Amino acid sequence: MSRLLFELVGPDYALARAEIISALEGLSFDYDIAYTDQGILSLKTECPVQELYPRLGLTHRIYEMIGRTSGGNFSAVMEEYNLPPGTTAVRTRCILGHEGDTKKIKEELGDIISGTNPIDLDSPDHEIVVLITENRYVGRKICDMDKDALRSREVKNRPFSFPISLKPRYTRALLNLARPSKNAMIHDPFCGTGGILIEGYKMGFQMSGGDKDPNMIEGCKENLEEFRIEARLEVGDVSETIPRGVDCVVTDPPYGRASSTSKEDLYPIYERLFTSAEKRLKVDGYLTVVFPSKKYVSLGKGYLELIERYKVRVHRSLNRYFTVFKKTHRES
Repeated sequence: MSRLLFELVGPDYALARAEIISALEGLSFDYDIAYTDQGILSLKTECPVQELYPRLGLTHRIYEMIGRTSGGNFSAVMEEYNLPPGTTAVRTRCILGHEGDTKKIKEELGDIISGTNPIDLDSPDHEIVVLITENRYVGRKICDMDKDALRSREVKNRPFSFPISLKPRYTRALLNLARPSKNAMIHDPFCGTGGILIEGYKMGFQMSGGDKDPNMIEGCKENLEEFRIEARLEVGDVSETIPRGVDCVVTDPPYGRASSTSKEDLYPIYERLFTSAEKRLKVDGYLTVVFPSKKYVSLGKGYLELIERYKVRVHRSLNRYFTVFKKTHRES
């Protein structure tokens, strides 16, 4: 099994860890968690990194886990690790305000590594990175996430925009929480400007969307064309557009005055979401949804099994709840 070390995007570390675990479950790979820390997840899995990392949103980097030390004994950490041939650099990253003597760490590890590998700080073949929390996690960097690609798809960079929209990183987390398998069929019944459809297609899923506002659907089409996304779109209420037998329903429904609800109260809108998801999801399919209040989470428990919930602070007066439900029964 590969020993992997994940450097997580903050401040919502619990959500970032859950995204990785959910993605592994969707890909049908087992895992054993070794360490969790602020901004850190280390686990063992047979999942190839090249299958996992293109899905993730709330991970900065993935490393091959070398070891951990609380006292800075890097000789003990490195003694059983066979560093591949090639030039090497030592880097440090301080997580969530933790501090360490980064110069000393680089010098000590550099001295150890230089016995087998030439040091090259400018364009090395390998980067050995020490992530500094209360402990020191040592890993060999495998991949960086493509931040520029994610930024290019933010709402401000879409031809058609709407002020309320998840950032691509969080959109990917919401998609991964639904545990989609390869080529899964995913539907967003409140597709709006198409953010979920865009990220889902980029992650390799079959996407469809609905919205009761024809203008939103037209704008969504424009965005999909801009980013070369294929998705089936339909004008209609949430009670009408979800396909029967769909693998996952993933959505960020309207939740405030700035959102289009045709002046309808949120409660019946969300109730129709749960009713329709219960009827049309396949058995063991997931609904992942973002809510502005825990009371709507409680509403959902009358229709589907609540699996997990994560509180994300948007600003001082607004929290949002990333929520996962599962259909565990057949229709009567």
